[in-house]
Amino acid sequence: MKRRLGDGEAAGLARSKPDFFASVQEGDVLRRPFAGAVDCERITRMLSRFLDRFRRKAKRQTALEVLEAGRGVEAVDRDLSRVVPIILPLELLTSAWPGPIVQIGDLPFCAAWATCGEMNTFFYVTEREAQFWDEAGINWRATALANLARMSEERPASGEKLDEDGLPFLKVMLHDDAFGPSRLLLPHLFDEILGTGYEVAIPEQTCAIAYRTNLSSSQKVDVNGVIDGCYEHGTEPMSAERFKAHRFWDFAKGASF
Repeated sequence: MKRRLGDGEAAGLARSKPDFFASVQEGDVLRRPFAGAVDCERITRMLSRFLDRFRRKAKRQTALEVLEAGRGVEAVDRDLSRVVPIILPLELLTSAWPGPIVQIGDLPFCAAWATCGEMNTFFYVTEREAQFWDEAGINWRATALANLARMSEERPASGEKLDEDGLPFLKVMLHDDAFGPSRLLLPHLFDEILGTGYEVAIPEQTCAIAYRTNLSSSQKVDVNGVIDGCYEHGTEPMSAERFKAHRFWDFAKGASF
């Protein structure tokens, strides 16, 4: 049986490495009143200890290191059915990135493409591989977006938070495949659940948040706590800024490339 977390606990939960969102799974009901500053401080201390232990155990490879590791793979050997777009920090757009990479509209993010392997490994697409597919007449960018949609059909979000009526007001994308934020590129993904004007954030490279705009005061506390806490304490912080979801959808129309 899943444990039911209070509103204040959820805000404190956000101040951890985003792996803690694994306990906020689909269907979890998180309804109790805000637990207060004392509980939040206790939870934050506990999560800080976890963060210290996690950082000592492992250091995740940077995107450039992963790209370099996958350079030996021949384009003909790539499994195109596993290629998806990956959202990255905008500064990589001006780096020596030796593969296709584009800014997403006017957002402070860019997107590259990668093959998703076992154990959450990425092998980023190089210019040589993109040229191979282009010359073969393969619309690999459209295929990658279709792959993303297919992989997201059964589980578009990894967790959610419900209001007093049992309706979701916040969706978390912290998937086991490590490209949860890429789901923001899929147009209208949460329109029916969060409303057509829903907003999103990518506080950490593997974690995205979507939430409805008509929030109560306590719900705003939860949303802000999740976004700000994840940004401040995540392993690879991205941005604490909030955005209208539709600003990511130009990517699906090909406007970014």
